[in-house]
Amino acid sequence: MLNLHRRREFGGNMVKKAMIFIDGNNLYFGLKKNIGNYNLNYEEFISRLTRKYDLVRAYFYTALFEKEDDERLYNNQQKFLTYLQDVPYLQVTTGRVEKRGNDLVEKGVDVNLAVDLVRFGAAGLYDVGILITGDGDYAPAVEAVKDMGLHVENAFFPNEASIYLKQVCDRFISLDYEYLKDCLFASSTNNFVRDGVESRSPEEVEREYDENQFEDEK
Repeated sequence: MLNLHRRREFGGNMVKKAMIFIDGNNLYFGLKKNIGNYNLNYEEFISRLTRKYDLVRAYFYTALFEKEDDERLYNNQQKFLTYLQDVPYLQVTTGRVEKRGNDLVEKGVDVNLAVDLVRFGAAGLYDVGILITGDGDYAPAVEAVKDMGLHVENAFFPNEASIYLKQVCDRFISLDYEYLKDCLFASSTNNFVRDGVESRSPEEVEREYDENQFEDEK
């Protein structure tokens, strides 16, 4: 059930409704490479992205691992999905993982995201779609949504963002450390910590980040 709550009104102006579409795998590797910490507090992250909007719902797209393909990846993913179930107004939409030789390949994730971006827009469920990905293949779906008179924002790491996707979107949000530093911690979620997922204090992570930056500049 969508969160179709009544829109807020300030000074006679209606606040725009927003939906968030998260390419989960893309975001995970972006966090790992650019921030050095993938322990994201999704509730805080979603709140930050929609600070000036009314959030309808956020969608997280990922592919499900099979236990027989990789038990460790399967167990870790199940713990993470359990955490996501507790995030308000977040829904997980899943594709599948196929084994090709020794490699595991995501299938269906990008299609699910693109279809939802377009069909929810066509249904008038949002005014602004916020797309979390660096994949330029979503550009045609963005163009289709813009043709409906809706806005699309792209949020991603500046060094990993698709130039083409940035160009077709109405606004680009740079997911750098300053933007994310208050959204990196899920330590307040007890089961996330109890399940053994790394969770450190903000001060510790910030110190480590600064030290890594210093090492890179040597």
